[in-house]
Amino acid sequence: VATGADLISIDQKSTGLSLKAIEAALESMQGVEYVDFNARMYPMFTPNDSSYSSQWHYFESTAGMNLPAAWDVSTGSGAVVAVLDTGYRPHADLVGNIVGGYDFVSNSSNARDGNGRDSNAQDEGDWVASANECYSGSQPSNSSWHGTHVAGTIGAVTNNNSGVAGVAFNAKVVPVRVLAKCGGTL
Repeated sequence: VATGADLISIDQKSTGLSLKAIEAALESMQGVEYVDFNARMYPMFTPNDSSYSSQWHYFESTAGMNLPAAWDVSTGSGAVVAVLDTGYRPHADLVGNIVGGYDFVSNSSNARDGNGRDSNAQDEGDWVASANECYSGSQPSNSSWHGTHVAGTIGAVTNNNSGVAGVAFNAKVVPVRVLAKCGGTL
């Protein structure tokens, strides 16, 4: 091979030896510096989360993200992702990966939490009860819980036989609440 090493092929079945035994035998030979086994690799990790099959965009070959192959390389370990959105709701698929957080919504009426900025990034809902409540022409709406959705897409606890899979399921998520009723300001 290009490094100057020799590549040999051994039929393990016909030798009747384990890979460890073959490795030990080869390494004991004079002139053998090291032994590395060549093996065909395949993406193998597929989460067992109950709604994973609905997350077609994770695995679909034409327009998907090809996450099964990516997960064999990295699952987000060591990464911390800030989600600037509506905050988060306590959720079984997030509890293991949420760290810290902050609420930057200073208008307590819009924040619906009775205070201004603080370290509680919990989403109190961004619903709007009546037309024109936020601005002329604004319409009533239900809460989006968008921050929880985004946090789950990134860091949902995965392979737990429940819910959905996260893209970087070993990453930690810091929820930062910047949106509430009537949106948010810069």
